[in-house]
Amino acid sequence: MPVQPSITPDHKERIAQALREVAADGFKFLDGDLEAREKLIASARELVTTAETPVETLLWNVWAQPTRVVAARVAVDLKIFETAMKDNGQPKTNEDLAAATGASPALVKRIARACVSMRMLNEQGPGLYVPNALTALLSQPEYASGITFSFDITQTSFAKMPTYLRNTGFQNPQNALDGPFQYANSYGSAFTWLTDHPDVFKAFHSYVHALRLHRPSWSDMYPVQERLIKGLKSNGDASAFVDIGGGTGQILQDFHASVPQYTGRLVLQEIPDVITAATAMGVGDDGIELQVHDFFTPQPIKGARAYFMRSVLHDWPDEQCRKILGHLKDAMEPGYSKILISDCIVADEQAAWQHISLDLFMMAQVSSQERTKRELYALIESCGLKVTGVYNKGQGNEGLIEVVI
Repeated sequence: MPVQPSITPDHKERIAQALREVAADGFKFLDGDLEAREKLIASARELVTTAETPVETLLWNVWAQPTRVVAARVAVDLKIFETAMKDNGQPKTNEDLAAATGASPALVKRIARACVSMRMLNEQGPGLYVPNALTALLSQPEYASGITFSFDITQTSFAKMPTYLRNTGFQNPQNALDGPFQYANSYGSAFTWLTDHPDVFKAFHSYVHALRLHRPSWSDMYPVQERLIKGLKSNGDASAFVDIGGGTGQILQDFHASVPQYTGRLVLQEIPDVITAATAMGVGDDGIELQVHDFFTPQPIKGARAYFMRSVLHDWPDEQCRKILGHLKDAMEPGYSKILISDCIVADEQAAWQHISLDLFMMAQVSSQERTKRELYALIESCGLKVTGVYNKGQGNEGLIEVVI
């Protein structure tokens, strides 16, 4: 007979309390409080954790989660999601799903049922599958690419990270060129690795830009009219909004579309490979200026209205961040120029799972970190700069920090 977990009166009361919180948050949401949806998700997760025994929680984290990650990656290669969506989502057998790649139906069965367990696919009967909303999302390359990128660049680093940390006496990685990634991959940097693996490079840019559609825009939380447009100079460099390390330009395109009253120059600065990719995508034909620039060298645009960086500082340890910020400080016009930093702002306690997950991701790949508000202030002020505003919207999203001389 299996051993049944013992449920104490205290455990029952904790489950009852968790149920009450789920109900309260759920009814608030149904009554029109849209912000209660995030609270409902958090309380529902707390209910699951409360109802589980410690052993069940342990097995979920160390047994179930790793296998689900690799199953999702294989499912992308097997084209399970786009195949499931064909013929208006008519039910598909293992043989139907296998036909797209000539895979073994027995293998497809094992991966497909893992996808069912992750709610990436629905099971209508034994070996019979139909798509759901998540299937539809993952059938789009820009979302499936998130699985590809996250798995392909991280898994070797994660697998070797415990050994790396033991070898360093469990010191916090702070060397951008000698960290878990280099130890695991024998490669100079994760950025070089990306450009040398074009499929993953493409997946990365596709994925991060798709995600922006599902998170609050920095311009929705920041008073653009008051802080950027009011007092904007019309001449040359002084009118510029410079997106530093801005990928292939989607942030600037969004800004141009949502804030057309900003009449200054829009400049995208990136490394040569990314500028080439942006050009191939037609960026630059829309009024955005493309400029090759290494942010570890002096900033060529002097006295710009704004120097914007999204997810740049989190790519680098403090030493490199100070160099980046130092070059911007040298280029700024006091009383006019601003640095706008769009990055995660980690809570000092009960940090959002998105932030702490990304923190370990950054440690494994680039020996960097997500920073708390206190850590960001200390970093920025150590460069002779001053934080004049911190803006946030929603749990687990990126915030915006305004910085001046």
